[in-house]
Amino acid sequence: MQKVMTYIAYIVGSIFMLLGLALMFTNIFHMSQLPSQFKIMMGVVLLLYGLFRIVATIFKKRHTNEEL
Repeated sequence: MQKVMTYIAYIVGSIFMLLGLALMFTNIFHMSQLPSQFKIMMGVVLLLYGLFRIVATIFKKRHTNEEL
């Protein structure tokens, strides 16, 4: 079960990063009423949050492996 949760954490982190990149560099979400600075800011926040989730999962996995 622990392996499944680890894979899910990696997938969710990757999804957040991809959403952030898509928000910044594409027009998929059709948010023309929002200023471009806001789209870039939200894209960076999503990208950094996804990166944080992946790094936190790596450190948690490493810590769990050291305890065994």
